[in-house]
Amino acid sequence: MVEASGERAVAIGGSARNVATGDHVTQVDTQIGHVDTQIGHATVLPAEAFKPVGALGERLVRLPAATRLFVGRERELALLDEALGATRVVAVHGLGGIGKSTLVAHWIRESAADTNPVWWITADSPTAIDAGLTGLAMAMQPELVDVLPPKALRERALQWLATHDGWLLVLDNVSDPAHVEPLRERVPGGHFVITSRRATGWHGTATGVDLDVLDTAHAVELFGRICPTGGTGVPDLVAELGNLPLAVEQAAAFCRETGTSAERYLEMLAAYPADMFAASAEGGDPERTVARVWRVTLDRLEEGDLSAVVLLSVLAWFAPDAIPRRALEASAQPLVLARGLGRLAAHSMISVQGDTIAVHRLVQAVVRTPGGEADTAAAEFIDLARNQAIRLLLVALPEDYEDVASWPVWRSLLPHVQALAARVAPDEDTDELGRLVNGAGMFLYGQQDMRGAVRLLERARDIAVRFLGPENISALAVASNLGLAYAAAGDPGHAISLMRQVREAGARVLGEGSPEFAVLLGNVGSVHYAADDLDTAIDLHARSVELLRNTVGRDDPRTFRSRGNLLNDLIAAGQGAQAVRVMEEYLEDAVRRYGEDHPATLNARNNLAGAYMAAGEFERAVELLRRNVAERERMLGRDHPQTSLSLNNLGGAYRTAGRLSEAISVYERALEGYARSLGENHPYTRRVRDNLSEAHEAVRRHENAPPE
Repeated sequence: MVEASGERAVAIGGSARNVATGDHVTQVDTQIGHVDTQIGHATVLPAEAFKPVGALGERLVRLPAATRLFVGRERELALLDEALGATRVVAVHGLGGIGKSTLVAHWIRESAADTNPVWWITADSPTAIDAGLTGLAMAMQPELVDVLPPKALRERALQWLATHDGWLLVLDNVSDPAHVEPLRERVPGGHFVITSRRATGWHGTATGVDLDVLDTAHAVELFGRICPTGGTGVPDLVAELGNLPLAVEQAAAFCRETGTSAERYLEMLAAYPADMFAASAEGGDPERTVARVWRVTLDRLEEGDLSAVVLLSVLAWFAPDAIPRRALEASAQPLVLARGLGRLAAHSMISVQGDTIAVHRLVQAVVRTPGGEADTAAAEFIDLARNQAIRLLLVALPEDYEDVASWPVWRSLLPHVQALAARVAPDEDTDELGRLVNGAGMFLYGQQDMRGAVRLLERARDIAVRFLGPENISALAVASNLGLAYAAAGDPGHAISLMRQVREAGARVLGEGSPEFAVLLGNVGSVHYAADDLDTAIDLHARSVELLRNTVGRDDPRTFRSRGNLLNDLIAAGQGAQAVRVMEEYLEDAVRRYGEDHPATLNARNNLAGAYMAAGEFERAVELLRRNVAERERMLGRDHPQTSLSLNNLGGAYRTAGRLSEAISVYERALEGYARSLGENHPYTRRVRDNLSEAHEAVRRHENAPPE
């Protein structure tokens, strides 16, 4: 038996289950009937410990310190207003460093003045949630802080929340939706705002607000608030940082503290990425750098299953946006791929939009960057991921860059080939990368993007020479492709010099009677055609056609292509009138072989129109050329160089037929398209500008001519 005297004392005997209150406490042994022990120390509980908390005497608010760095986010603030007006649980989710906590804290200061209490809890684990609730209880009844244990305090807070509404709890940085479910179910009133990198797991329990990066203007503004002296390169820097708030803040603080310009920071970021991703300003939190923030997520993804991390490491080599899911299908079984993408999306490391995937460019950069020179294992893992990305793109590319049906696939993959080529250092080149950029370069050549074609084909030629030698058959083919691109890009001198080397080496390696050498001859002829050396072009193309007919036959695609080149030469040389029937047969062959809208068919139709023009059959020529223009616009768009080429040809037909106003109209459209796609000073642009000037001059001559 335990006894206590006084109103405020508590006596605890041999068992914690026996409690007595009073100023003087005595324990009596009931079995022998005498006082056994007098307790000299008593813990005194105030009366509040035995009463419900009741109404709060004053408003309780616990928030992160206010910051002047909040910019933009009008749409997201409106979404929070709407969501919290319609539901009691809102989950703001997004990539680490994207500004979830900053957004929520700003919204509360602006929109939650009537809410009490407003309590911010770091909620990255169940233990942290418990600690936050204990802190709330201590704020509600500070007189109990040193009296009741944490568990009892926490229970008092939960009882109060369960019996009141009008409160708001912020559960910040929740790592697993399951961690908040017991709390959410225990306290049905009030509101929760959750921030989390987890994009999934909230369905049915919370209204989601997906937070994206800042727009460029607000990212520039954020940088300027921290470092007003960043210089003119700030827009370029924030673009390279992908407008991610944390990265912008990190860079701006570094620039301000060290006196570094935005331009110089960009240079350092390119030269020392690992160091810059981890660099914080003096006094800054080293745990709040982009490298560290995402390392936490990557470590979590590595737990138990590496497939998601491997997949992210491969995705790091693609362009950041619109990654086709089908490009990854050769990497894993469908179920494994789906699970890997699902885990990455769940942790906000990627976003999946239909059949495409997006990854923030800085996530990619961090994943591609080893921690340091000593991190050999990480560097080897990155190398493997890079080579896998090359292999996947090479498998995904269509075989025929001239096949119109494959163009959508080419266009979806091309940005990723270009991004990968830009990210792979020359000393990391592989033979597979050479084949990848050669194929993409030829697609750009066929699409008349000669600047892009030259960049990729130069890289392909260098890789082929390095791995295969300058006189290898494949290396000669790549060099031949590059020569064609040089010529079409308006550099015939460079093209002819290169093709002379290709022709000489090809004769030695291939033999002058081989079909491979015939193809090289045809390519050399095309370079001379681009240089307006029509006699040489006709001679080389005629020899190429003859060789191919004798070796691979009339129906081989190489023979067909060479025939088209020769007919093109004849039109340009003014010999089209004598070749009308031959060109009609060629167009029939093209339609039968490739269909109505294949580039080979369009070229054949264009050549036949030229032959009709030479023969004086202007209306037939105009009909064919108008059809070509319509096909080009449908497939490529109004400003594509091929569309402009067809317009220029149509303008020539109108002009020759004396239909000058129509000629001027289509020449103007061609000039606008060339100027936008190739630039004001490209040879094709200058040529159509000259044609337009001559058409205007013809109109003036006609208007000023004396009446007959």
